[in-house]
Amino acid sequence: MTVFTVSDDAVLAIRRLSTLPDAPPGAGLRISGGDDARTHTLRLSLAAQPHPGDQVHEADDHIQVYVAEEAAGLLEGKTLDARTDDSGQVRFLLDAPQT
Repeated sequence: MTVFTVSDDAVLAIRRLSTLPDAPPGAGLRISGGDDARTHTLRLSLAAQPHPGDQVHEADDHIQVYVAEEAAGLLEGKTLDARTDDSGQVRFLLDAPQT
């Protein structure tokens, strides 16, 4: 099981995104690998349920993060955080632990 944390700001952002009109009912955040595995990019999307093989991470009482197998290694030991700009755009980022 991949061990990572989800910041309070990320939980709030996921909660807000999951209540948008076009979000699937009961949506969680799904993290999967990007199109090019060599660039170590991640794709984030809202999903009604985990895909087969996804790990389910309970970020909060009602917030779940689904992690695809190919993304798990990139999250290990990191913190998923979120920032919202002045226009309301949410940007998720991974913070490495402070050493």
